[in-house]
Amino acid sequence: MARGKTLTMPERAQVDLMVQLNMSISLMSARIHCSRTLNDCYMSDPVAYGTSKSTGRARKLKQRDERNVARAVSNTMKSAKDIWKHHAPNHASNPYNSTRAFLASKKIKVLDWPACSPNLNPIESVWGFLTRSVYKNGKHYNSISELKDAVKAVWSKIHPSYLENLSNSMPNRIFQVIQKNGGFTG
Repeated sequence: MARGKTLTMPERAQVDLMVQLNMSISLMSARIHCSRTLNDCYMSDPVAYGTSKSTGRARKLKQRDERNVARAVSNTMKSAKDIWKHHAPNHASNPYNSTRAFLASKKIKVLDWPACSPNLNPIESVWGFLTRSVYKNGKHYNSISELKDAVKAVWSKIHPSYLENLSNSMPNRIFQVIQKNGGFTG
């Protein structure tokens, strides 16, 4: 992916001069036609500016934990769930635990599948439908309450047969995933 704009050497010299003149960041940014964030990045460490790449999204697991999971996967025939349970950090406050407890208290049986399996999760189709409908034709909202109202309006128009069809499609979805050995079913 391409990197964002960086200040050129003449722009950096201008920023250095404007800092010495005690100009505000907003005024500096306006004069050299760049964002305040760009100025902040340069001024926080002018020597290292532009030399290091962003590392991207923060890791969810430590590298050590990733190695342990990879080692366990390569050395065993256990399910991914068992491996995750024994090697991933334990989060007792995880909202998934309270949801599981609620469903169990209501005697609701739940299929056991990985969290990141949109092919097997009909609600992902509902979220996609909601998103496409709410943001149809590039619609933007000026406030959270406007967005909430739009979501509620679209939600109220979802026909029960749409949800029923998603539910009825589960056996076929499961069959497709089994045929692809857990791979993407597109």
